[in-house]
Amino acid sequence: MKTFWTGWLGASWLFFSLAAPGIAGPNDPVAPQQTVALFNGRDLTGWTAVAKGTNTTDIWWATNGLIRCAGKPLGYLRTLQTYRDYQLHVEWRWPAKPGNSGVFLQLNPPDKVWPWCYEAQLLAGNAGELRLNGGATLAVITPPDAKSVPRRQPSSEKPPGEWNSYDITCRGHAITVRVNGVLQNEVTGTAADSGCIGLQAEGGIVEFQNLTLEPLAAQ
Repeated sequence: MKTFWTGWLGASWLFFSLAAPGIAGPNDPVAPQQTVALFNGRDLTGWTAVAKGTNTTDIWWATNGLIRCAGKPLGYLRTLQTYRDYQLHVEWRWPAKPGNSGVFLQLNPPDKVWPWCYEAQLLAGNAGELRLNGGATLAVITPPDAKSVPRRQPSSEKPPGEWNSYDITCRGHAITVRVNGVLQNEVTGTAADSGCIGLQAEGGIVEFQNLTLEPLAAQ
């Protein structure tokens, strides 16, 4: 069984895990004990941007209580902190026309386009699909080489200009995804149970607000 060492050195990541990346970032994964606001409404403190060969300052910015993404060039914004066992709430909208984006879960190093993570898809009309990026795996998936798990029900999204909500539960090695309250996906057997949370830039102008984590309810 392979093992890896992880640490934080400058802006680069080295990583440690048993069989798969389970720990990432500058410190130990946090399981929220109370509400955690991931965005302070003023600036991008607590986040870092990654892009494909360009200046990241032209992609993401905070304005009027929102995180706004230009959509290109390709990249993502991720938390500096790593998390485990949480209920994530994210609201998003397409201010003009539908586009493509995503919410990255259990994001593990190294930083690249695209990183090792599970992506709650935000491609307009397909929110609720769960994609496996950067080599991420599920213990059981059909077919075995599939790179995504389709949403369960017809689209539950709202039209451009209106706010949508993701409510995503990450509990151990399981992920549950709801779009505007509708259960759209549920998977088990993720190869990581912790990591950073990210927002994707993939071609469409998109806005985010009310990004929070809540403790998990007892089972």
